[in-house]
Amino acid sequence: MRARPKALRAKRRYLLVRILPPWRAVEQKALYLAVAEAVTSLFGDVGAARVQPAVVFSAGEYAVIRCQRGYEDDLGVACATVTSVGGERVSVRTIACSGTIAALKARLDRDSGRFRPEKVHYGEKEVPAFRYGRHKVDVLQEDIKGESIVFLTDSESEEI
Repeated sequence: MRARPKALRAKRRYLLVRILPPWRAVEQKALYLAVAEAVTSLFGDVGAARVQPAVVFSAGEYAVIRCQRGYEDDLGVACATVTSVGGERVSVRTIACSGTIAALKARLDRDSGRFRPEKVHYGEKEVPAFRYGRHKVDVLQEDIKGESIVFLTDSESEEI
């Protein structure tokens, strides 16, 4: 059977997403199920059939999710509503959208070391902190109930 000409092929778009916090282990199948459930709950079965979400690549804290052209915004909104994947509390943030996986992997290689936590002294303990730009700092603080994220302002971040 011959391949279809480019004009007759289904047009697809790919979203590069980041899974936060980055140290949570998320499987590709669990991510697909969470995204598919989010798309179905927001747009119904007919909307999910039109979007056709699929996770095509997942490595560490990044994943590439495929959808039909024209529905990239809908998929991005659905990804923003994901709160847990495979029992782990995570958030899925859209970074970029492209027509090819190769372009997203090139961007992934370029941005791979940018979001690493640094160890800082907060209170009496040494905790991991994430800096975004020059203004916002996220500090992970552990208590009896588990982890919580503390957002620091400029004046508080001077103490770190």
